[in-house]
Amino acid sequence: MSKFNGKNLSVEIIGESHSPEIKMAVKGFPKFNFSLDELSAFLNRRKASSNAFSTPRKESDEPIFINADNCLIDGDFSVIIKNENVKSKDYSSLYGKPRPSHADYAWHLKDGVLDFSGGGRFSARLTAVYAVLGSLCKQYLESRGIKISAYLQSVGGVFARSYRDNEPTFNEIENLTKDFPSLDKKEEMLAEIEKARLNGDSVGGVVEVIVYGLPSGIGDNLFEGLEGKLSSLIFSIPAVKGVEFGNGFDMAKSYGSLVNDSLYYDGEVIKLSSNNNGGINGGISNGFNLTMRVAFKPTPSISKEQNTIDLVNKKNVKIKIEGRHDACVAVRGVPCVESAVAIALLDEIIG
Repeated sequence: MSKFNGKNLSVEIIGESHSPEIKMAVKGFPKFNFSLDELSAFLNRRKASSNAFSTPRKESDEPIFINADNCLIDGDFSVIIKNENVKSKDYSSLYGKPRPSHADYAWHLKDGVLDFSGGGRFSARLTAVYAVLGSLCKQYLESRGIKISAYLQSVGGVFARSYRDNEPTFNEIENLTKDFPSLDKKEEMLAEIEKARLNGDSVGGVVEVIVYGLPSGIGDNLFEGLEGKLSSLIFSIPAVKGVEFGNGFDMAKSYGSLVNDSLYYDGEVIKLSSNNNGGINGGISNGFNLTMRVAFKPTPSISKEQNTIDLVNKKNVKIKIEGRHDACVAVRGVPCVESAVAIALLDEIIG
């Protein structure tokens, strides 16, 4: 079981990659009528597709709601998603052999486990229910004028347009192809993923997310900072290894005189000369667009031969991982990033 205890919202997710089902229990959600069509469309973005870069594992991912009659949520509810396409035998040869860069070895150290089938409770499979909550939070926030959109900014060594180059509008992102949302360089990115796949490898990527219409004054200082809240939820997504706000790391190489966001009046309207801080100062939203970059590592499960250890026989071994895996997990990570941001913001705004 994994828990999120926010200021107003609490979430529990139970289940594993190869368990009969995964379940999420939510407490504290505001009264809201959600759109089932919007939810289905959002979940389809996270689901495996027929594209070569996606895992061949096909699941219907139909959410079963408890205490949410006729698409009405009023406080506490639960969601169940059945695991219908489980193939544990794909992992039989890996018993006691932790996959490099996976959670396997850390899981063994914590719980003594030796059967790493499907990644267990550390599997990205659990983001299926995570995305259900993300969609509901997104819909509620949109009813309050807050819109969240994300897109793929880079894959391996291919870098597409970024908000740092020319910040896109909400409609510009929303009109992108949903199964592979990038502002440009789509064909080059796909070629990079295909090259990795054909080599039995995987490749990492960066997802950028922009929040439009976020009111000022959300968050606070130190432990209550908005950046910390968002980062915490983002890092709950498997394979995420880095988070950056605005022009974060580039600012570390520059001078204050060059990257400070100057304020000025345009008539009676206050504006910023730039948004290098990503819409947050002192842990508090400043009323301008919130911008973030999220780094996904390459999927650890690859079919290339790798070195590892045999914990049962206490020796060094080589493994080739079978099974069904994404050649670039960042692609299906886009709606997961939107989900994390939506959950964090809803928890801050309600109450």
